Amino acid sequence: MVKQVEVLSAKKIMFSVCCGATYHTIAQGFYGRPWSMEQRKLLFQWLKRWGLNCYMYAPKDELKHRLLWREPYTEHEAARMQSLIEAAQEQGVEFVFAISAGQDMVFSSAGDRLLLQQKLRQVAAMGCHSFALLFDDIDPCMCQADRDVFPSLAQAQASVANEVYQELDQPSVFLFCPTEYCSSLCSPSPSQSCYLLTLGQELLPGISVIWTGPKVVSQELSATLLEEVEGILQRRPIIWDNLYANDYDCRRVFLGPYTGRAPGLMPRLRGLLLNPNCELQANFIPIHTLGSWFRSELESCAHRDHAGMETAAALRDSQGPQEGSYSPQEALELALHDWVAEINRQALEPEETGSSPMALLTLEEAGSGPTVLLTPKEARTSPTAPLTPEEARFSPMASLTLGEVQMLVELFYLPYHHGPLAQHLLEHFRWLRANSLSVGVPVTAPDDCEGMQWRGRAPYFQLLCAQTCRLHSRFVSSASRALLYDLHPYLWDIRNMLLAASAFVLWLGCQSITAPILLGGDAEPWAHRGGLFGELQALLPVGNSCDLFYHPPPLFPSSQLYLLHPLLPLDKGELYRMCQESLDCDPKVAEILAAHPDLLGDRLLGSFLSLSPEYTFGLEDEGGPWGYAAGALCAEGFLQQRDSSWLPAMRHKYPRDLGAGAPALGQDALEEALLFFHTEPPAVPLPVLRRFPSLVQLGTAPRVLDVGASRSLAICLLSALRANGSRGVFCQVSAADQQQLSFYSKLGFVALPVAWGISPGARLLGRLL
Repeated sequence: MVKQVEVLSAKKIMFSVCCGATYHTIAQGFYGRPWSMEQRKLLFQWLKRWGLNCYMYAPKDELKHRLLWREPYTEHEAARMQSLIEAAQEQGVEFVFAISAGQDMVFSSAGDRLLLQQKLRQVAAMGCHSFALLFDDIDPCMCQADRDVFPSLAQAQASVANEVYQELDQPSVFLFCPTEYCSSLCSPSPSQSCYLLTLGQELLPGISVIWTGPKVVSQELSATLLEEVEGILQRRPIIWDNLYANDYDCRRVFLGPYTGRAPGLMPRLRGLLLNPNCELQANFIPIHTLGSWFRSELESCAHRDHAGMETAAALRDSQGPQEGSYSPQEALELALHDWVAEINRQALEPEETGSSPMALLTLEEAGSGPTVLLTPKEARTSPTAPLTPEEARFSPMASLTLGEVQMLVELFYLPYHHGPLAQHLLEHFRWLRANSLSVGVPVTAPDDCEGMQWRGRAPYFQLLCAQTCRLHSRFVSSASRALLYDLHPYLWDIRNMLLAASAFVLWLGCQSITAPILLGGDAEPWAHRGGLFGELQALLPVGNSCDLFYHPPPLFPSSQLYLLHPLLPLDKGELYRMCQESLDCDPKVAEILAAHPDLLGDRLLGSFLSLSPEYTFGLEDEGGPWGYAAGALCAEGFLQQRDSSWLPAMRHKYPRDLGAGAPALGQDALEEALLFFHTEPPAVPLPVLRRFPSLVQLGTAPRVLDVGASRSLAICLLSALRANGSRGVFCQVSAADQQQLSFYSKLGFVALPVAWGISPGARLLGRLL
């Protein structure tokens, strides 16, 4: 089965619906934050509401399910288990208790067999009537003691399963998960697998066998495949469907509709188990649409002539869905309406129901006609550009709209499919990256078709990014706490990525790239980590530097809106004010700074804005600028020009005795700035310049709480430098500035073993790109 990872929760939930001998199930696995009893009760209510009748408990990270399977439950543990069983039964949901003993079980050991039976009898005494033995994801090699008794692993497992099945008085629901549980794990193929053939012959007829399909996470299931498996196992299989399992990738969650399962599967199934997302709230649409699929299958079976059942199924496999069959899109639309109502029912107080939700933009494809690329400042004021934080303000009391929830689903769709919004984001970003060189063509040139198209598509991409960033802010303000803490990490990741991507595209439109930008099959979904987040990351020039992108979300989500953009000369005044406002000083120093308002700004940003303006970026929130990133592609030339022309001008502008006087609050910052202007800068060691040819400087205001946005600022600058050929960057940080040292360290910078700086406390940090 899908390997459980320690970031998420290991509780395999199976949704199951009974219809005669056929039942339909959910399996759940959870790592990380365990589901509470209240969450499970909510799950059971969902199952009952949508006609699903079974829950399989199989938590691979619960010690007594897998690692310590031999140990019985304590009195307290047994009481909790019994409460869970009773809660399921109250909703008409069959509780299936699963145990994974295969990791270290000695199949030939009478003691191990007895302990397994005692453990299951203990659970049976709690009121459980259905059981499962799971032998997935184990070493297929038997120990010597077992090899002396059993000719094969299949015979050893079948012997244990048959004995347990009979000791439990042959329960009506008894599941067996084989070690070869999908086509890709069979050697050499399902039809030629000695393991599966032996199981089919040896397992008692009342034992149902679990199968995941062609792969661990199968994109499609067909009646033809199931017919083949039925012949091998000599019984109809139970599909354990990993379509929504996300425990193999902590960057992905799946909110799309149940799809890829051909009509007419029901006659070939004993049941279907759905392994959902590890986050409970993420499973509303999966469970809802699964219920729609199952009802459609039942109706199809009821109206199909029994004699022509196999012919009809074969025709559907070959011709596609027929009229009246399950439609994933229609099922999604129904589920979306119900989910919006559920979300807002949980989130809103009665008096909030009259709030007016903010309308979303309806976007037309850009690029159909001549369009002028907006400058960064114009992009912040144009009605067809991303809204500024001030313009995007909304009532925190407004409920989430159907359009907003649909956007959420489209961002996090399915393992093999992106939703429309995610597809548009990727398509536009890929095209803009691949065609950025065409922007350098003059607008009046007769062959500027590609340039005009680029200048048309760039604003549209920025609009999509702005929409998604607004969605994050709306989600934090309006979602219920349960939904927020389940889904916020994923949406926060995408928000941060799009802040950087949008600003990078805006930067591309103003540049002439001198070095080519290189862009990053039918495989299991974990072969491409991160989903939309991972694909966007790969499209950034620094996409291979994973340490820049992987960081935990804030403990307290913020709905703050941000705007990240290349700096223009007209941004200088606001940024300089930010540099000065961040200093807490007494009246005497404040008087000096009032007379020289540019002093601290010139110290921090002046040389970059004057000598390397094309590598400067700013970050704003509703309160104005609160961060900047500045860089120089060729640090050696930049430093030479700074020392020969820019610093002499600063010495004339700010006399050395400007800060003379008694020590005062804020005097240190004033002294440091003047010392920087009037002291001969030490030469950067040549090995540093060769290994790390670019210089960077990052700064944020003290009010900054969201580290994700500040990381996006850094990613944008590093992407711009890498796009023009830089392979490494360095910066200078005071040894006493622990906050900056920590921030750079989390971005992958390391201290360079060289002495450099005006004072012994200065440090050089560097990182490769």
